[in-house]
Amino acid sequence: RPSMEEWDRLTTDGTELNEAWKRQVDVIAGYLKQLKDAGVPVLWRPYHEMNGMWFWWCNKKGPGGFRRLWVMMYDRFVHHHGLDNLIWVWNTNAPRLKPGDEAWAYEDFFPGIEHVDVLAADVYHEDWKQSHHDDLARLAQGKPIALGEVGNPPRPETLAAQPLWAWFMPWGNFVFWGDGPERLAKLFADDRI
Repeated sequence: RPSMEEWDRLTTDGTELNEAWKRQVDVIAGYLKQLKDAGVPVLWRPYHEMNGMWFWWCNKKGPGGFRRLWVMMYDRFVHHHGLDNLIWVWNTNAPRLKPGDEAWAYEDFFPGIEHVDVLAADVYHEDWKQSHHDDLARLAQGKPIALGEVGNPPRPETLAAQPLWAWFMPWGNFVFWGDGPERLAKLFADDRI
């Protein structure tokens, strides 16, 4: 992961590293513009799980941290490129204190309610803590919340206790492991789905 010095250069307008970043995201913006021109809205979910420890954009807390990177991309795409077809999905990992695989509190990485449309969390290992739902809903201030990635899908009783999840997306073929097929059939038969 970048040092704080490198991070500051990345997120400071006009530096060499910042200009290299702009060139890269401008290429992506060109493809997103093709979708805009075709009338296609996009659930845009960049830099997911930023409150964890595993990607280069991870574990940069506070106003000078991840928030700067997110707002930089938001401004570049929305104001510079005029992309109004993006639904901005800010997607964290569910907080956990697993040694060597920590994920910190949502609010330490939140870019601000004005820069997100949906707030999401990734939940694996059957870790359906009520706080994962409630803390994200509180931060969302009425905006939708979702399960950006899950291992096994939630059970109907989980959705009964955590009713604000707008969607869930199982990761790859995890849904076919263990009782996944039976669980999915039961879930899809539930009235809430």
